[in-house]
Amino acid sequence: MTSLEAVDDLLAAAGISFDDDQDVVSRDEPRERNKRQFPDTTAIDPYDPTTYGYIELGTIIGAHGVRGLMKLASITDFSEHRLCKPGTRHLKLPDRRSPREVQLVEGRPMRSDAETAGSDVSPTYLIRLETVDDREQALKMKGCVLYALEGERVDDFLEPDEYIVSDLVGMNVFLDDSDDEHKGKSFEELFVGNVKGVVLGSDMCATPGLGQDLLEVVLPRRLGGDPGDDLVLLPFVPEIVTGVDLNGKMVSVKPPGGLLDLSYRREEKVRIKGLLPAART
Repeated sequence: MTSLEAVDDLLAAAGISFDDDQDVVSRDEPRERNKRQFPDTTAIDPYDPTTYGYIELGTIIGAHGVRGLMKLASITDFSEHRLCKPGTRHLKLPDRRSPREVQLVEGRPMRSDAETAGSDVSPTYLIRLETVDDREQALKMKGCVLYALEGERVDDFLEPDEYIVSDLVGMNVFLDDSDDEHKGKSFEELFVGNVKGVVLGSDMCATPGLGQDLLEVVLPRRLGGDPGDDLVLLPFVPEIVTGVDLNGKMVSVKPPGGLLDLSYRREEKVRIKGLLPAART
């Protein structure tokens, strides 16, 4: 099966079909629970498995020893569960679009990095896959990316004030109506926008513990304004983000004066997919 056929199978599993012009013509409602759900086709990037149901765990960076162990640079906050617990994972080769199913046999942090395990600094892990038995095979795995499925939840490992990024994206953001300044305001007046993404503190600052996570919130488009999204960054701290209702898909905030006015515009780059036809003279 080719990588494109694999993507087509994933879309078919989501109940999505196309006409001859490759426009979406139907999308069936899920018929069973616990089935994998996929985003709308406009949100899928065939080169990025995280857009259609996978969570990236890390990248294999080399071999270790002669018995098939591999070094993996972890990017997951749940390394102990995702990389040390044997079971089914998914591996994407550098020259392939879609991950394939593999069996993780064992995993552990490298001894030199064990002190940073569980901190903002992701340690290097040693992993062994069922089909990799020697150093030569392990060296061929360099550059491969390891994934888990989004449906494999880790809620039991979360602290009371911790959240999974994918759960926050898409939530509605409202001003906290318990604040005297906002009491009596209507539902529409309290609405701030929608969470479009989360900027991790570790990406903003290389020093562990100094960076602060930020909610990237899309503000409502002004009537008659230019097309595009106005965004604002809200620090994910208890003083500003006063409540998160996962079931209600709602975030309550108390932004300091002027913070919501510090909006910016993200410019979308146009991807040229072909050449324009030659002009006729």
